[in-house]
Amino acid sequence: MDQRRLSELARRVKESVSRLYNWYVPPFKVELYELEEGELFNLVTELYKLGGLKRWLRLDHYYYATDPESFRRIVEWDWTDTRRYTTDRFDCDKFALYFKARLALDFGVNAVGVVLDYSSAHAYNLVILKSNGRTQWMLFEPQNDRMFSYEERDRKLYAMRNYYLIL
Repeated sequence: MDQRRLSELARRVKESVSRLYNWYVPPFKVELYELEEGELFNLVTELYKLGGLKRWLRLDHYYYATDPESFRRIVEWDWTDTRRYTTDRFDCDKFALYFKARLALDFGVNAVGVVLDYSSAHAYNLVILKSNGRTQWMLFEPQNDRMFSYEERDRKLYAMRNYYLIL
């Protein structure tokens, strides 16, 4: 291969790598807010009081949330919802686990839980957000990027009568 063809090939490879890098690495930073132990305790207590939560599994010692606007930007950038559903290989629980892992790895946001809802045979995410000193939680469907409150949920698909939370 002559030098000119080799240089052109190297240029094209570099261009492709740059395009992939820009596609995979977030082009923005998000605000992180460390959750205090009391905030986490209050959230889990609220979930127990609503009923249905059988047990929660705590994965980390410290939790970092983001604000609603940053979360919206993350969801717009993230491509989890574009993955193809494949029974047992990439189904609802894998979508929820994948989304949780992506936020922790790409943004440092680990205040995203996975809800294993046995009452509706479905899995999805619970997202903890902070804004103006206030902590709130929302439900999130990683298959279609829909976020909604507990009260707004579809009670058939997000029954929450018998579920476990991995946080």
